[in-house]
Amino acid sequence: MRNARILVLALVCTLLIAAQEDMTHVCDSTTILLLYIAEHEFGYTPMMDLSTFDLGQYQPLFDMQMAMVESGEAEMMSEEEAAEVVATQEAVMEEMAPMEGMTMLAPATIPDEDPACTELRTSVENFLYGHFSMEMMAMEEGG
Repeated sequence: MRNARILVLALVCTLLIAAQEDMTHVCDSTTILLLYIAEHEFGYTPMMDLSTFDLGQYQPLFDMQMAMVESGEAEMMSEEEAAEVVATQEAVMEEMAPMEGMTMLAPATIPDEDPACTELRTSVENFLYGHFSMEMMAMEEGG
């Protein structure tokens, strides 16, 4: 009897783990579009597994981008390069204090949003903000 309970418990745990592995995160279209723009135009490399995200109507764009990378027409950053860029951008963002009188806008909050979508959106927003801040600082130094 005890062995049967252990077997049932093991089976339930296995099914729960399998269900979590098959989970698909469905985010809002703006988050996925920002992800595509950040990847395609600015070399953003997410630090999370995007295979669990439903890319919706933007799936063909991501597929085309991946085909270009695989054929050698486009390059993606290595994980080390991406980590270096993120670290640099975070340092720049820490240095940039809001200008006097500047309103710091709150990030979007979507009720009942999947936490993975919140994490993805925050990551993309931070990347883009850091990218454009670095660009602005480079122009100020050069000009």
